[in-house]
Amino acid sequence: MAFCTNCGSELAEGAKFCENCGTPVAVETVTETAIVEAEPAFEESTPVETPVYVAAAPQNTPEQASAAKSALIFSIIGLALAEMGIPGIILSAIARGKVKKAQALGAIGGKVKTANILSLIGLIASIVMTVVWVIYIIVMIALVVGLAYGAYNGYYDSMLNVLSLM
Repeated sequence: MAFCTNCGSELAEGAKFCENCGTPVAVETVTETAIVEAEPAFEESTPVETPVYVAAAPQNTPEQASAAKSALIFSIIGLALAEMGIPGIILSAIARGKVKKAQALGAIGGKVKTANILSLIGLIASIVMTVVWVIYIIVMIALVVGLAYGAYNGYYDSMLNVLSLM
């Protein structure tokens, strides 16, 4: 099988011209193309590992660390005293101030974030508990006054007579 040297199309047996492009057929035509595997231009090598540099986490200065620790301690105490009402409000408010101071100093990290959340929860819980205590005290005063009024007017004399019969 012969091929045209100009356009590469297949030539018929004994053809003197290429039917596709009209080029005269040479006496010697290439009948087959030899495929030779070429050597790679470069050798494969093992990949070089690129070193990964991890920046150290920023650290607080001793002053920042102390402010963050102080804010966290006051937040925990304020939250613990939240059920007492007013003392919880006072300590949670102090803790909020210490959190703001730590943030102003540029303190970073979990202590400042935790102190911020705990102081806010302590403040809210303390306010709620103060309202609960006020309602409790009002109810207790009403009960004592009601009992005293009833005893003074003799409303409980019949009950005392029944109890004395037992």
